[in-house]
Amino acid sequence: MSPKTRKRGVGRWVAGFFVVAGVGICAGLSLTSEGLGLAGPLQASTGPSTDGAAPQVPFDFYRENIEPLFLRPRGYPGSTDGQAACVMCHVWQTSVRFSLEEPTETPDGGAWSEEQSRRNYEVVTQLVNASDPESSRFLLKPLAQVAGGLPHTGGNHWDSTQDSEYQVILDWIRTLPAAEFTPPEDDVAVDFEYYRSCVHPQVLSVGRYGQLPCTSCHTGGLAGFAPVSASGGVLTVAEARQGFEVIQRLIVAGNPDQSRFMLKPLHPDGGGSYAHNGVRRWQNRNDTEWQTLAAWIRGEVTGSECSPVY
Repeated sequence: MSPKTRKRGVGRWVAGFFVVAGVGICAGLSLTSEGLGLAGPLQASTGPSTDGAAPQVPFDFYRENIEPLFLRPRGYPGSTDGQAACVMCHVWQTSVRFSLEEPTETPDGGAWSEEQSRRNYEVVTQLVNASDPESSRFLLKPLAQVAGGLPHTGGNHWDSTQDSEYQVILDWIRTLPAAEFTPPEDDVAVDFEYYRSCVHPQVLSVGRYGQLPCTSCHTGGLAGFAPVSASGGVLTVAEARQGFEVIQRLIVAGNPDQSRFMLKPLHPDGGGSYAHNGVRRWQNRNDTEWQTLAAWIRGEVTGSECSPVY
């Protein structure tokens, strides 16, 4: 489905999603009437059964107990009124790691077919670490930073690791075989010196074709990957480190095609993300600037020599 078609469909889905998330999921997960919490942490029954019942495989448990959470309305801390569910960003507005299938329309709003759920399962299980479940990105992104979570532009869904949703997902990850669901160690290092010498001054600080530079919008906060020097000149090492720390959140080392930093300014017709409040810097991946930044993310260019493009 094209981005334009998806945009037209968003409004139609919202009301239905809220119905499913607010009613159907409560029944499916045996939620209590006390807020949106679970009655208690569910246990993934993938191990030996003590009552003679057949164990539940990880995919079945995921589909019945975890995937419905993506439809639940979400609010930023302190609010759940009228806020979007996970699907509102992770279906239509992203094309990176956590990118879900578009649900099939139903009278209640939306649902995934088994085939769609299996594709979602493949995406989600790439964000878990069965060897160290608590380190899984799938758990850390929605968790408040004060509780050990990672920055998340979609807000914090869990104030602590004691949240019932967090616990049920953690229990599920613990049942996954470590040999199959442990991410490989990163063997690519994105070079800081190249960021400071080439990326910041010659990409982030420069507009193309009359467009605004990245420094016009991304000087601070969760998306502050393009800080401006307090002196008005070249970034100090400390200032550059601050921006570099942020940009690493938006980069998948070794994989520019899954890096938000590379997809947000890329035109959707060229494979970029649908949503970006700023300008489109590149029409497609053949742009020489995109290719050079891709080489940097793959670890192929380092140091202060700003070639081959600049």
